[in-house]
Amino acid sequence: MPAHGKRRAFGQHFLHNQKVITTIVEKTHELAKANGCKALLEVGPGKGAITHPLIERFQREPFIQELILAERDENFVNLWKHELPTKADADLMAYKIRVEAGDFVQAADTAFLGTLPLMVVSNLPYSAGTAIVTRLALHYDKIPAMVLMFQAEVAQRLRAVPSTKPWGSLSIWIQNRWDVEKLVGVPPGAFTPPPDVDSEVVVFRARKAPRVDVSPENEEKWEALLRVCFTHRRKMLRSGLPKTGPWQNALELSGLDGTKRSEALSWEEWQKFFQAVISVQ
Repeated sequence: MPAHGKRRAFGQHFLHNQKVITTIVEKTHELAKANGCKALLEVGPGKGAITHPLIERFQREPFIQELILAERDENFVNLWKHELPTKADADLMAYKIRVEAGDFVQAADTAFLGTLPLMVVSNLPYSAGTAIVTRLALHYDKIPAMVLMFQAEVAQRLRAVPSTKPWGSLSIWIQNRWDVEKLVGVPPGAFTPPPDVDSEVVVFRARKAPRVDVSPENEEKWEALLRVCFTHRRKMLRSGLPKTGPWQNALELSGLDGTKRSEALSWEEWQKFFQAVISVQ
């Protein structure tokens, strides 16, 4: 791969629209400051379209202790290591900068959860956006806010409302712990090379309390419930749920209307259903 070339293997398109960049940087700084964040993580800095303005903005009004750049592409890892401040320059910086090389989805928690609270920002690669946000979202108790860019279709699923086409298991899983809202839409022409689809920047704010009470030891059961409920999303619950496992018994125990579809359940109904699943297993 040519140095600093197109990262199509990673689904990456490089942002160059200055208005969008400024919007991302200012919202990131605002949320980091409001939440008392001590560290900032950027996943996939690439050539630095967002990174360089971030460095300047946080240097101008500093309050973080560390900026972490998580980069998978070896070309950009080498670029950033070369561009890191020398010791003399680093002494003039208000915070330290370090590069974490490798696949972020596979990275150890200690690579980015050392200094807390942590603010996160990223123009996520399309091919890994969902995997990265679900990894980050697990740390709702350590990450108070995130500013992330996705393919518009994925963003719409993340911030969807019940009884709409984009609403599904991902929407519920994310919104159980996070408040999600659109920051700005981004057209293909804002990138090089331009993608075939629109993008969207989304703001995530960790909720003080979940909508459905899911303890860490029951997280897999919660994910399994969402998965089976949306496998046949257009069917009624009583006909769409598997006949094996705890699902039918839990539906009966919950007292929910079995003629409802999963996409129409309220948060209160999800709480009842999940508690019933725990009770019958």
